[in-house]
Amino acid sequence: MIIDDALLKRLDFLVEVGRFMLYENEKKNDQIASSTGQSGLANCKESSASLLPSVFTETFHPASTVCHPGPAAILEDRLSRHRTDAEGFLRLTKSPATKRHTALFNTLLRGETLGKKRAFENLLKAIFKWAKALKLLDKLPQGALDATGLETRYTSQHYIRCARRKSFYRRRWPKITIVCDTKTHLIAGCIVTRGPSLDFPNLPKLMKEADKQVKFDQLLADAGYDSEDNHCFCREFLGIRSTIIAYNPRRSQKLPTARYRREMATHFDKKAYNNRWQVESVFSRHKRLLGSALRNRSEVSRERECLLRILTHNLMIIRRVA
Repeated sequence: MIIDDALLKRLDFLVEVGRFMLYENEKKNDQIASSTGQSGLANCKESSASLLPSVFTETFHPASTVCHPGPAAILEDRLSRHRTDAEGFLRLTKSPATKRHTALFNTLLRGETLGKKRAFENLLKAIFKWAKALKLLDKLPQGALDATGLETRYTSQHYIRCARRKSFYRRRWPKITIVCDTKTHLIAGCIVTRGPSLDFPNLPKLMKEADKQVKFDQLLADAGYDSEDNHCFCREFLGIRSTIIAYNPRRSQKLPTARYRREMATHFDKKAYNNRWQVESVFSRHKRLLGSALRNRSEVSRERECLLRILTHNLMIIRRVA
């Protein structure tokens, strides 16, 4: 058998490295614990060093590792800092073998994958797909928009006033803004904020999310959402035929110069606006069946709880009809 000089040099290098690992490892402040005493592995039974190539994914650079077949591998988070020995982390293996699956890449040991993003939107989309299959929505659906506050504890506001608690208990509260279908009372969109706060800045974001579920033909809202930008966003961007928002004079006797706000002040459709109370009925049903107080304490968990309540509300309506 003919062996070239390059291969012989490589084998000699590996033998020298193996001897160093077996008999000359006496460093005191080594970052990697690889011995059971002051003499390292010199006290172990003599055996040849084995070359164990580590198999990794494509995102890591594969490299060969020379190690002794006696002590097993030490986890990365158990590396010794200032000690030479790591007696509690060494154990004998049955036989030298190639490490093909480390704990980092083992499917049974690594953590589970995170949940998908935009889960609330996907679940809401599935609910309205179910509602359309049951033919609950009209061809020209009408939407109503409003906001309400929820309590952070089960203590009633009447008790807080009678007990003369500090104003901190009633200063701020979780606030949900929804848009619902006036016929079925299904909630097409919801955003969670903190109250008290202004209402009209929440309309574009809410209607953009609700438009993915239902293409409303008409939108009803109170004077708190009166804004020319809101009219333009709903009519020109979303394509809603008519946006009936009560006119808010804002301490001025003059008619507004903007097109849509002036139309609401001069030609307000009171007959259609009278159907806006459907959203108040939605809030009443929601709080009677699911309660008006939240269980969670942090802001993030309260927001998730509010979104979960919206999904539960819609599923209760679908289940009732189906």
